Amino acid sequence: MESKKTRNTEKQNLVRNILSKTEHTMSAEDIIHAMPIKVNKTTIYRILDRFAEKGEVHFITGKNGKAYYALCDNCGVSHKIHNHIHFECQECKEVTCQPNTLHIPNLEGFTIQETQFLVIGICNKCKK
Repeated sequence: MESKKTRNTEKQNLVRNILSKTEHTMSAEDIIHAMPIKVNKTTIYRILDRFAEKGEVHFITGKNGKAYYALCDNCGVSHKIHNHIHFECQECKEVTCQPNTLHIPNLEGFTIQETQFLVIGICNKCKK
């Protein structure tokens, strides 16, 4: 019988592998549908939360209120402060990380704990 740690590691590796093979962000439901084994939604959310705490993934909240996750690539010093734009297509509903970086200002008297930049429109694939 496998230990719980081994099974969790296998599931974590599967989630990491799924996220690494996509060009856009994925919701927990998208990840569940892409899993080659049956995994419940709670387990997926726990894995994603663990990854976010470690700085392995970041997420953006889409227009529909869902969280969309992507593997991190140089997220910066503070994992919750992302200085890039996410684009959500109104047609295909894909949310993608964009290479554009933004300057996050210091706000006197305020402490910024998290940033999310979402731009909504029509992607180049759907324009055609």
